[in-house]
Amino acid sequence: MSTFGSQLKHYRSELKLSQPEFAEQVGIEQSYLSKLENDKSVPSNDTFRSILAALNLTICDFMQPLKHSVDKARLINVPDIEAWYKQQTNKQFIKQRSLIYSAILISALGCALFYLGHQEKLFNTEFYEYKSYGVVKDNEPDGIFYDWRTLLVDKSGENIDAKHREMTNRRDFKFIISPEYKGTSFVESGEQGRRLFSVTSKTPIIKSHKGHVWLEFVGILLVVIGAGLITFESKLTKHS
Repeated sequence: MSTFGSQLKHYRSELKLSQPEFAEQVGIEQSYLSKLENDKSVPSNDTFRSILAALNLTICDFMQPLKHSVDKARLINVPDIEAWYKQQTNKQFIKQRSLIYSAILISALGCALFYLGHQEKLFNTEFYEYKSYGVVKDNEPDGIFYDWRTLLVDKSGENIDAKHREMTNRRDFKFIISPEYKGTSFVESGEQGRRLFSVTSKTPIIKSHKGHVWLEFVGILLVVIGAGLITFESKLTKHS
């Protein structure tokens, strides 16, 4: 881990300046610079500002590698450095608070989505089944498949049997599942003719919707993410 002295020596070496040359630029004795680079002393506030000016660095450029340095206890004796550490602490606090608020919001959203999915509040789950026995001809009443016996003029046994075979052969069942109740029956026109659809039961059919399953899944996922952010908040913001 970097120390103030190692940082100072690193940046001086990058400028390819000897200790005497750099000490002259800063306006300090070479022996004092040597103590600084060997972490045997800390600079005064004015000396620290002169060092930054000589290195052409901002305080953030110089101090960022020292954010979690073991040197912190000594360095906070320099007013500018102490102020910088306080600023970093405030920034980290704001990040931690923002992360916690975000985690709470994510978890709350997850709970809301899971509730909607579990209670099946968002998507329709009630359906009505309608059944048609076949296509009705133009000259026939809508309920021909139900009322053909009463419509026969000749009700002899032979005629009834023939008509029964005819209606049986014409049967072409078709079912419609409707999300809304359309009454006990309704007529629908098609290419082959019209059909009479009658409800099979006034009690709706309950069918689960995949959308609710996905809401539950996403809800649980968001709750887990939110809990994870809260649990590992300190690790996530420590080195940010």
